[in-house]
Amino acid sequence: MEGTVRTAVNPTESREKVAEAVRNVLGDIELEQSERGGLVVLEGRLDRIEDLAPLRDAFARMRIRDAARSLFTRIAEEGLLSFGLNKQAAYAGRVSFYSSGESSLGPIQVTISGEVDALIDYLCGKGGSRPLWDHAPRT
Repeated sequence: MEGTVRTAVNPTESREKVAEAVRNVLGDIELEQSERGGLVVLEGRLDRIEDLAPLRDAFARMRIRDAARSLFTRIAEEGLLSFGLNKQAAYAGRVSFYSSGESSLGPIQVTISGEVDALIDYLCGKGGSRPLWDHAPRT
């Protein structure tokens, strides 16, 4: 698995607050700053599936695993999963998927390549919805 997280910092936004939004949903990820087309861009790497544990835990905590699985299954391509998260929701510690044109701030864009079915199972719980207390393998 290999992935990136990328988001632009608009002139009306605080770099620190945007970085905090990313870390609220993806944990303690190292973010590098660059400039592209006059905009500051924050970018981080996801090297292991475990780097997505904070996002997986947020899906479970917010009880949106089934909705996330449905979205991911619909948008996944062969070996690639790319989705946007709403920055304002992330700053508040919540996960909300970004829809094009939804916010003038733009998304936190997450792009992951690798075994997409295994990635979706990891993020959303294999086989769909299971109670949070049921972590034992099914027999």
